[in-house]
Amino acid sequence: MWFVFFAAVFLLTACSLIYIKNFKNGLAGNKKLFAFGMTLVLVLVGIADAIMNFGEFRGAFSMIGFAAALEFVLYTLLRGGSYRTIAFMAKAILAAVLLELTFFQLPSYRIITGNYEHSVLSLSQAEFTGCAYDESLGGIVVSGTSEAALEFHQLGQKIGTVYVDAVFPEGGMGQVNFFADMTEETAYHYRLKIIESALVSNSVPSQYAMVNLSGETNDARFRFSGIGENVSCVIKGIELNKPVPFDVIPLRAVLLFLIPTFVYACIYSSLMNQTYEKNKFFCRTASVCITVLAVFIVAMLVFAQAPELKLADRFSLTKGDQITEELVLAFENGQFNLLSEPSAELLAMENPYDYGARYYSGIECLWDHALYNGKYYSYYGIAPLLLFLPYHLITGYFFPTDIAVLLFGSLGVIFLSMLYSAIVKKWFASISTGAYISGLAIILAGCGIWCSAGRTMFYELAISAGFLCFTAAAYFFVTSGILESGKTEQPRIFLSSLLMGLAVMSRPTLAVYAVCFCVFCLIGIVKREKGRRIRHLLCALAPLCALGLFQMYYNYARFGSVFEFGIKYSLTINDFTKTEFHLHNMLIGLYNFLIAPPAFIPDYPFISAPFSFLGINGYYYKDEGAMSGLIFIAPVVLGYFFSARALKSPDNKKSRVSAAIIVGFFGIIAPILIVCSAWESGYSARYIADFSWQMIAGALIVVFALYIKAENAQKKRVYTAAMGICCVYTVIVTAVETAVFAFPMNVFPEYADLLNRLVAFYK
Repeated sequence: MWFVFFAAVFLLTACSLIYIKNFKNGLAGNKKLFAFGMTLVLVLVGIADAIMNFGEFRGAFSMIGFAAALEFVLYTLLRGGSYRTIAFMAKAILAAVLLELTFFQLPSYRIITGNYEHSVLSLSQAEFTGCAYDESLGGIVVSGTSEAALEFHQLGQKIGTVYVDAVFPEGGMGQVNFFADMTEETAYHYRLKIIESALVSNSVPSQYAMVNLSGETNDARFRFSGIGENVSCVIKGIELNKPVPFDVIPLRAVLLFLIPTFVYACIYSSLMNQTYEKNKFFCRTASVCITVLAVFIVAMLVFAQAPELKLADRFSLTKGDQITEELVLAFENGQFNLLSEPSAELLAMENPYDYGARYYSGIECLWDHALYNGKYYSYYGIAPLLLFLPYHLITGYFFPTDIAVLLFGSLGVIFLSMLYSAIVKKWFASISTGAYISGLAIILAGCGIWCSAGRTMFYELAISAGFLCFTAAAYFFVTSGILESGKTEQPRIFLSSLLMGLAVMSRPTLAVYAVCFCVFCLIGIVKREKGRRIRHLLCALAPLCALGLFQMYYNYARFGSVFEFGIKYSLTINDFTKTEFHLHNMLIGLYNFLIAPPAFIPDYPFISAPFSFLGINGYYYKDEGAMSGLIFIAPVVLGYFFSARALKSPDNKKSRVSAAIIVGFFGIIAPILIVCSAWESGYSARYIADFSWQMIAGALIVVFALYIKAENAQKKRVYTAAMGICCVYTVIVTAVETAVFAFPMNVFPEYADLLNRLVAFYK
């Protein structure tokens, strides 16, 4: 079978090279007959591979056939033309497939050469430690974190691969640590952890491990232990030198093809270097595709963690959380305090906010609820009740939190994409297509909503609701025309003000942006004729002020202060009523949210975000998981350092001052204030959605202004290429860090295993 495989790879290479070398002049005679004939053969073999079982080569021939067909399609499109990017695509396809089937399948080549004899180890001949052979199950049981070991002696053979036949219970995910200690001709005693791997449910590749030893192995000890008390599996057998089947991952091949092609296009493609205004249809099509992909990823993150219920069942929940149930029931009952009553023991405590005193006294409370004057309250925003309250009144069920995060996050991504496109269309239509597409991908990848979609609790619900309302408010504000001297659309100004108020009522942190909104409105209103200023002022401020007054009344009715949102009285691990401000805590947030660089390592998770307390002594809360600092997630943020150069323009001074105020407040001052204000709450990756896309948007405005000021085409190509490279970097770093955050190995081992196999081909 190996001969057939290598023959197919050779034919694919030959056909592809013939197509590539004859793109311009076309094929004729024997070359044409050979290329078309071999393409057809490879496609048919690929179809057969998809239908039939090709054993250890399953998937390899399908990829070869698909690549041959794609090369033929590209040749048909390009023939007689001079499209450099399509020609590069053809080369990239061949390179990606060859890498996928050779370099990225190293384990499968492990025992092609050398004296490796396949053998099946009989469990009856093993020495058992911490386990016993179960006749009814046909193997040994690994249960919980206790270690089970199998030891074999007098093997007397070279070992290149080890296969473990592990069977996990149906349904659910599980992972079992697998270690092997072996002797070799250079060592009489065991070399510990020669194999250090993990067996993952529903992952055949995880059951194979490569071994690199010197000479023959005489003794081997195989050790197994679950990563949790609830993990179990049955080890039914161990085989030595069993051929490792191909682990063809189409996604990896697609990435190997798309990434270099996109960067090449940003540098050389005439299409990607055309301006947005001359290439609107392509830009809009690309924008729609990228936005749809982003929404799909939000949905994938949410549903990958959803309970195993039918979608219809998700809308028939009789239980909710603090926002979807407790707040809903309180408002239906005509009160602001929650229906649940604190226990007498809790109220009798000298300091009920002291977590340690509650814990050691065994006094229970509603976690992360506000306690004030003997009543429970929720300090989370009430704007989402506009959806949850009618839903409960109509259906009698509580709206599912994960679906709410999906809805808010998806719509927020759509509005963010529309906002970005509106900004480019209004002020930067002369940027290149490549810069436009790269900027959109950067702002969507770095917007921060992925952490909320990756862990759907009521905390993330509040953030995603604020994300939606704010992106929608910003979109209607920009498209209203209020920042320009021409015609304005007052309904859009009104909507923008209303949504800005709802954003604050979803996420009080966004009140900083409400102040910015008022400043921007005043800047725009000054440009209007005197007779129309009052009308514009009412549209811009009336909805926001009305909602603001209600929020102040809501605060006063609960906590006796119009400026108290309630976090001060929350029952968590920290007593916020006695929290003192320390500058160092603020510095921890500034460093980790904005600066912390990612760590690149050759082992899972490959790209990680180390969190630093900066060596400061004292208490600072850190939630599980972390993301790199925004500067290293989206290096385009460094564009702020060139703001002075971007502002140098022959335009009138007032316009430049207005632009500086808007970008400075929106993209720098407000986000930094939000990060600084997090000193009390500590660090949580979900907070990034409050400020990240705003900083990126401001930086992109600076970068686009510099692009427009560029004097020659060569500089503009450099800008486009730099944007393309930043785009690829941002997408990769964000994707990996989000995957690690949303799917930790101990909770979602199958997803972690997929990421591991995607990169760690050399294991």
